[in-house]
Amino acid sequence: MKFIRKMTSIIAAGAILSVSAAASAESPASGDAAGSGVWTDIAGETSTSYDNLFDVILDEKYSDIWYKYCAAVMGEDNAEAAAAFLKGSISSDIYGQEAVDHIAETGAAAFDCWYINDAAQFTFNSDMTATVTLTDGSQSTHTYEYLGQYNIGDGEVLNWGGVEMPVAFPCDVYKSTDDAGEFTYFFFRDDTMAETYHIEFRYGSDLEELQGYLKGNYAYWLSAGIDDAADLHTIDNCIALFCLENMDYSERTESSAAQDSELEGTWDCDLSGWGEEYEGVEYYVTIDGNGSGATFMNGEKTSDFNAYMYDSGEKGDGIGTYVAYDLGTGEAEQAEYSLTIDENGNTVLALTNDEGTLYYTKRSSETSEDSSDENTSKGSPDTGAEGVSAVIALALGAGAALIISRKRSR
Repeated sequence: MKFIRKMTSIIAAGAILSVSAAASAESPASGDAAGSGVWTDIAGETSTSYDNLFDVILDEKYSDIWYKYCAAVMGEDNAEAAAAFLKGSISSDIYGQEAVDHIAETGAAAFDCWYINDAAQFTFNSDMTATVTLTDGSQSTHTYEYLGQYNIGDGEVLNWGGVEMPVAFPCDVYKSTDDAGEFTYFFFRDDTMAETYHIEFRYGSDLEELQGYLKGNYAYWLSAGIDDAADLHTIDNCIALFCLENMDYSERTESSAAQDSELEGTWDCDLSGWGEEYEGVEYYVTIDGNGSGATFMNGEKTSDFNAYMYDSGEKGDGIGTYVAYDLGTGEAEQAEYSLTIDENGNTVLALTNDEGTLYYTKRSSETSEDSSDENTSKGSPDTGAEGVSAVIALALGAGAALIISRKRSR
């Protein structure tokens, strides 16, 4: 998964990965047992403790975060329903054969993403030990060795909304050096706090059973954790990632379209703060009345995207949430926006995220028409998109110049 690797909907975790290599209890999917896999990134410099992700982000106090991202894409009228659906898809409390039977009876698939076997918290240490804290407060610490990569879900298919999707995905697998009972094995996906603001994993006592995703003792269960020291900004990023990966961008709702009227036009990006190498580079985006946009660099079209916005601040204050969905990559990114009027009477759009801020000035209608005529008559300029560094391409290419370079693309 690498997004930029996303949380791949825990809903259909790994569904967009199709791993052809077969894995069995005796045969890892790839690699060998050398090294430590993703463990060191999960543990951090010394150790990191993980609470259950959904115990945290489903807390009522974060409802406004869910709401703003759902409102931006689905429209304010549909935000509550969209958020409720997303939350429900990962908060089932049954797994294993009970889940298999329930889904066969109802046709409604949902995943259990809670910690099981009375686990309350996991602390993963850089020395390859892990401390398990149970709900009664008791703790046990075990040492683990890396077994290599194994696949979960080989040959299994999930029917999600009438679409059949293969669900196989690889995990780094670890085994305790002593008898740790239901914590003998850990299966980690490659999510990390640094890259995706959470981790995804399984644990149990049976190596072979843990490889079944939609069948067996652990069917429809994949837990997720978040650093117990995660701040509000990290939690916001994590909720954004989950929401934006799992919403429907195929059609724009009426209320969503109505929210985007202020984005219509041609917007010139100020690259003056990007260094001398970008002097003379012209970068701009166009967005029509339906929120359909395109990016241009030196007159050459570089991407198509859908733009969304929601006034998530004080109504009418020009501050809110912006989302861009790249039609080429199928990836969505978010930023906070502000709309202001500069000293010359021009409308300025600022998009801000963890990487910094980009400023766009809206062209007058006359300037936009002149520029459009010019771009249709000239070929690719000498300083075309090929000559722009990977940094600026990442920053400006997908999603209307969002400066986001999170990981992912699972």
